[in-house]
Amino acid sequence: MGTAQALATGSKLKQQVSGDVFAPGDAQYDQARRGWNLSVDHYPALVLVANDARDVAAGVRFAREAGLGVAVQTTGHGVQRPADDSLLIVMSRLNGATVDPEARTARVEGGAVWQSVLEKSTPHALAPLLGSSPHVGVVGYTLNGGLGWLARRYGLAVDHVRRVEVVTADGEIHRASATENSDLFWGLRGAGGNFGVITALEIDLFPVATVYGGHLIYPGELAREALGFFRDWTATLPDAMTSSIAVMKFPSAPQIPEALRGQIQVIVRAVYAGDAGEGASLIQPWRDWRAPKADTFREMPFSEIAAVSNDPVQPTAGHGAHEMFAELSDDALDIIVRHATNAASPVAMHELRHAGGAIARVGEGENAVTNRDAHYYYQMGGPVFGPDGKAKSAAYIRQVRDDLHAFVHGGVYLNFMGTGEGYHRGRDAFGPEGYQRLLALKAKYDPDNLFRFAYQLTPPEA
Repeated sequence: MGTAQALATGSKLKQQVSGDVFAPGDAQYDQARRGWNLSVDHYPALVLVANDARDVAAGVRFAREAGLGVAVQTTGHGVQRPADDSLLIVMSRLNGATVDPEARTARVEGGAVWQSVLEKSTPHALAPLLGSSPHVGVVGYTLNGGLGWLARRYGLAVDHVRRVEVVTADGEIHRASATENSDLFWGLRGAGGNFGVITALEIDLFPVATVYGGHLIYPGELAREALGFFRDWTATLPDAMTSSIAVMKFPSAPQIPEALRGQIQVIVRAVYAGDAGEGASLIQPWRDWRAPKADTFREMPFSEIAAVSNDPVQPTAGHGAHEMFAELSDDALDIIVRHATNAASPVAMHELRHAGGAIARVGEGENAVTNRDAHYYYQMGGPVFGPDGKAKSAAYIRQVRDDLHAFVHGGVYLNFMGTGEGYHRGRDAFGPEGYQRLLALKAKYDPDNLFRFAYQLTPPEA
């Protein structure tokens, strides 16, 4: 769509909504279209910054009539495909969250981030199933799975969605739950972005006031021993402990503190949702194995859960990818460590997260998220620098995948997919039966593929 046409079309949309509409050339256009991951530079035909669900519905109807695809953005952490020549609906103003302490539930608007939920739930000694960062949007994280620090104790966030409010391709607001539009409810929990724009969720909260959590740091030369120790240690853990291990190679870039440039560290993170003394005894084997360079473990209020990971808050350019393991063989660990410590690699982080526990106790078919038998989630990626940084990272990740091909599970977890990966590997997240069921739902609720910028069900050529 040309600029003149976009401006004319935008004027029509402005008459139908109370929010803001920006077209290329408008002063606010660049800021409105930009997401947290700066490596995705998309150019939508129009940007609608919605004020409420009515704006979202009007925007979807308008896009359908104008022949535009619809993309959705809250924070822009998980953008899968540049929303070029689309209507990009920015949800950040729909940021409300309310808590019902007696029911142990929260109602969260479609553009809210987890910090909004934490602020309302933790005064009642209730915890949501957020991930490592409270600055990520609730909806995308949750409906694509939701692997957080309470996952082995309580399950994935997607397993605890009670109700969804969604604008589907007909431009109407629908409610979906176990008793209302139950087929859509099943598909939204795992492939939500394919069926509409979510304007609100009702989710469960859990009686967790404090946790025992933190991280240990070891020198990079212990990477192989540490990963082997992690594998053996996680085999003994109760479900109340959720943990990860990362080999982090700090780039020699001006954005990195000079003392860390070129350094390799092993970072063990964990959260125990139970008695602090029990948590400390479960971490003690690491302290006995080697004295860490840093040890931040402590009992903390759940409101401080972000301190475990210390994820970056400011927007950055990044790229990553993901695989799963049913088990970690010595050969697989050797390959991971070889790549993680390769000085020539542009990939900064290789992380293994321990799954199982409550994640695995949800039956296949309860919702669209599958691969419950995977015991470890493997994430590789990090920041990228320079105009060719993303391409270099993607090329190296392909090499890692080739080397690990014989050892991986074959499934994927959508929230860890790099930009564009979920567009091509979406079916690997759902299993053969689930994938066919989702295709049928797509044909029913979005036959024209209006919502085509999320994790795709249909292949790109379709």
